[in-house]
Amino acid sequence: MVIAARVGLFAVLGLIGAAGLLDLPLTRPMTSRGRVDTGEFLVELNAQEALMDQRQRAAVLLDRFVGAEITRYFWGGFSGYLDVLGIEKPEDMEATVTLEDQSVQLLLGAQGGSETYVARVEAIDGVPRGVVCRGEGTPGAFPLRSSRLTCPQGWAPLPNMRPASTPG
Repeated sequence: MVIAARVGLFAVLGLIGAAGLLDLPLTRPMTSRGRVDTGEFLVELNAQEALMDQRQRAAVLLDRFVGAEITRYFWGGFSGYLDVLGIEKPEDMEATVTLEDQSVQLLLGAQGGSETYVARVEAIDGVPRGVVCRGEGTPGAFPLRSSRLTCPQGWAPLPNMRPASTPG
């Protein structure tokens, strides 16, 4: 079995060497494939990277909001103020906190962006439950499924971005 593996490895290395000696053409770089202009490709790539960065920053902030509001609920009720929770409003996003009797919601809208981010915490039967979502426009109702608060229809959950705790 060891001999077969060695023979296979030598065969693969031989083929790679032969391809190099014969100067076989390599696949063209991604930017030169098709009819896409390199400049357009880079602009699109930068826009995607900016969107992913924005989503990550929003997810971290909204996760902190949910955790802080759940803690605050057990100490006397939800708060409608980010500074009370120890959270700074992001400079490049519009933040709106809506406080109701048994729920609180943070809505983040990126300046010049189409996506909206929302975190909602509701006290249901005395137990706070939270969810973090992304979508477009104004979120609708947050349904309760299997005793979990879920995103409104047409909205997607944002992944949890809290850093994993390290064993001490």
